[in-house]
Amino acid sequence: MRLFGYLGKAFAVLPVLLLIISGCGKSTYRMGIHERFRVSSDKIITDIVTGLQWKVGPDRDFDWQGAGIWIEKLGGNWRMPLRCELEKLFEAGITTNTWGPFDNTGWIVWSVDYASRDMSYPFCFIPMDAYLGLYPTWPAGQRVFAVLSPPDYWINALRTFRSLNLCGFPVSLLYSG
Repeated sequence: MRLFGYLGKAFAVLPVLLLIISGCGKSTYRMGIHERFRVSSDKIITDIVTGLQWKVGPDRDFDWQGAGIWIEKLGGNWRMPLRCELEKLFEAGITTNTWGPFDNTGWIVWSVDYASRDMSYPFCFIPMDAYLGLYPTWPAGQRVFAVLSPPDYWINALRTFRSLNLCGFPVSLLYSG
């Protein structure tokens, strides 16, 4: 009978444990911009969440080709950010209202989007940018950021991709644009 008493208590605690494990008991704390992004003396911005390092280009307009040329001149492994990487910055609170360490006067940053015909994607950092489609051509305000990946960034991305594939995740959803 004691065994059933212990089992009863275990089953009473089980829902609470599942709630905690599922993340419903997570804190609602959101890391602030100045906590998440660290700026070095040479003005390289490190995102402590993703490990990505960022460099903000000159505060002037760039077209797609000019952005690529600026990044190429940096040398090393600097590259143009992917659209999803800029989306992560936006989700972290980087907008035209709160550029934080990414301070500039622009509102669009060039990125790579593999779903786009020419692979270019002008990512808009204006909150609620629903009216953006009204412009027949891109207005002024196009900027460039360069990004540097941490050592195992792509290896971990590849492992994640393989894991999703092995688990039966419809990988084609990753390519939808």
